[in-house]
Amino acid sequence: MTPAGEQLLAHHAALLAIPALVPAVVVVAVVLYIARKDRRDERQEDDVLRRALEPEEEAPEDPA
Repeated sequence: MTPAGEQLLAHHAALLAIPALVPAVVVVAVVLYIARKDRRDERQEDDVLRRALEPEEEAPEDPA
């Protein structure tokens, strides 16, 4: 208990940190999104190149 006439004041450091943390979280999210998209696009491009460079399978010839 507090003696009569004294008040306990709440510390609001976390509340003051929110404006600094939100933009940082947004920047990290955007960087991760771009990196993930870039890797996915690169993987698709590699697949296309690999398919283009592979020798085509020849169809069996008809003896007719």
